[in-house]
Amino acid sequence: MTIEDHFIAGDAVSRTFRLHANGQPVAVVETPPMDAAARARRAAEYQQLPDYCHIYDPAAMHLHYAHFAAAGDVTLAIDAGEPIRAFRIHPLRRKLAGHIAGQTLTFQTGTRGPRHFIVRINELPPLMLVVETPEEIRPAPGDANVLDASSFLTDATGRVDQTENFHRAFAAVNGTHRTLLVPPGTYLITQLHVKGGRHFQIYLSPGCCLKVRPSAHGENEHRHGLWLQDCEDVALLGRGCIDQQAYEHYVHGGNLYSHGIVDYYTANELCPWLTQSPLFITGSRRVLVDGLVIRNGRNFNVNCRGCDDLTLRHIKILTPPACTPEYADGINTGSCRRVLVEDCLVAANDDCFASGHYLGAFDTRSSENHVIRRMLGWNLRASAVRLGFFAAHDQGDFTFEDCDFVGMIYTTLLIHPLQPTAAGAPARYGTIRAINCAFDDAPRLASLLDAQKPGIDRLELVNLTFHGEPRPDAVLIAEGGPATGIGQLRLEHISINGRVCTRLEQLPHRISAVGTIELS
Repeated sequence: MTIEDHFIAGDAVSRTFRLHANGQPVAVVETPPMDAAARARRAAEYQQLPDYCHIYDPAAMHLHYAHFAAAGDVTLAIDAGEPIRAFRIHPLRRKLAGHIAGQTLTFQTGTRGPRHFIVRINELPPLMLVVETPEEIRPAPGDANVLDASSFLTDATGRVDQTENFHRAFAAVNGTHRTLLVPPGTYLITQLHVKGGRHFQIYLSPGCCLKVRPSAHGENEHRHGLWLQDCEDVALLGRGCIDQQAYEHYVHGGNLYSHGIVDYYTANELCPWLTQSPLFITGSRRVLVDGLVIRNGRNFNVNCRGCDDLTLRHIKILTPPACTPEYADGINTGSCRRVLVEDCLVAANDDCFASGHYLGAFDTRSSENHVIRRMLGWNLRASAVRLGFFAAHDQGDFTFEDCDFVGMIYTTLLIHPLQPTAAGAPARYGTIRAINCAFDDAPRLASLLDAQKPGIDRLELVNLTFHGEPRPDAVLIAEGGPATGIGQLRLEHISINGRVCTRLEQLPHRISAVGTIELS
């Protein structure tokens, strides 16, 4: 059976793990490259920062990952380099059986997608495994509908900046309904800014990496990776990578991660958009992002503001704590409408998914209709989901379906109260649903849910699974706002450490200002 390794030439190969898939070697990458001493130093530095920057597991300062394509059930054999005493394969509810033989762990992936797994062995760093389905159609040079970017690019080694060459390639494909094919290679960029683009696709081939140039020491220049502004009918496709080089920017370059940031609401010339994102999409319509790897982000990894009809599929986000101490949400939206997120792996240093008005000067309208399905999320210091931060407009509906979350310490869904609208009326959420979701580290959660007195039409928690015994003080908080409240609360099949709660008294809770409660 063919295994296609999506390894990027020049990436740092893991010093900890070796991997075979169906007997064939597959590269494991460190992101960012760090030894145990570097992890310990970075963790000690974090202890000098505000406590919300701390993480409880210094081994998880960075990640190791493998990314490849294979059809059918795949046998994975992980050599950990030391005798294996304990292991966990997440998501836990997949109930994947692992077999230990000395220092090797073996398990089957199955065929159910998405095949994204987080493996913890002994006290070693997390190992992220991404097993893709082989691509059925791949753009090829010479096809009439394909423009080969190599005719514009002059360097694929990452040594010579290709920003202007990429901009010429984008101009050539804009409005043509054609696909710009970027071949394997490493391409140094400063910031790719596509403004007013229409009717084209960009395909980043497996083995392709766009690397954002770090600032020189003390320069602290704010840069996105790829920025789509006011675009329509555009697709970003392929299994290539955007690497923002945050670790190189902050740690190696000595630039301040918070340089120019006054607060979440104040834009200024030093930091015009408050964040620096590997993938930044603003004011755009009908945009599809499918397959990309986003790693080593400086701030919000996939950052979407004021967009309509946005689809994010099969995205792999790999930004562990070493990359940046804070502001590193996985997927973040503001003032967006009709958003679909499917089959994504989000390993970030802040909330896996967040939506609200983090950019107060730019998030100037209501949000509508977000659906997030089959996300595997990981972080060691925040929440699975954060909704409504500083928002002063109605936020609409949010549905989280068949998602799994690992490692976080605050809560599952953090739902903020909304600010009054410009007319003075209380802003509200529509229906917020969490259906068929699981949380693999319940003993670490400060709360099972935290609705901080928002106004919500309906809150539905259906078939939620908490693995492990929660802390005694960890309760489900569903408190409606004093003026608006929570219209309806539905609780159905909540399982805590194997116990199904069928009566409200079986569920540790703090519930108030709720119109009606349904429990089954």
